Amino acid sequence: MLGRLSHTVICVRDLDVSVAFYEKLGLHKFFEFTHDDPIAGAVVGVETRKVRMAFMRLGADPHEPFLDIVQFVDPPTFGEPYPTLNNVGICRVAFAVDDIDPVYERLKAMDVEFVTPLHRLTTPTGDPLAMVCFKDPDGSFLEIISGLKVE
Repeated sequence: MLGRLSHTVICVRDLDVSVAFYEKLGLHKFFEFTHDDPIAGAVVGVETRKVRMAFMRLGADPHEPFLDIVQFVDPPTFGEPYPTLNNVGICRVAFAVDDIDPVYERLKAMDVEFVTPLHRLTTPTGDPLAMVCFKDPDGSFLEIISGLKVE
């Protein structure tokens, strides 16, 4: 029924601030546009006249999933992200890394807000796993993880 994962959409207050943040994480912007037409919101069931969007991905493979960063301009983005990770709905966006320690240190240097410190554990199959959750500039939850083996 489904073909492949296409993209994940993150709604933000300030597109420029968010794009700069995600670029620091290693994503690159490959497309940006402003949609100044009521159809911009109608296709997703939102009354809006203007939205700004940036498509960002890791690597250059056009078949890989990407992040769609969206700022509603008119009327503006509103509300708050989920207050905790156990809300119903999309919980967090996770990024796999080969060596979590230097990435964790770079995130600390960026002064991101962490949910908890870095955790190291052993999976039920005995493999080491490390992970930490943190927030983007608007408070949406992100995760870095290393050692996850899913086959």
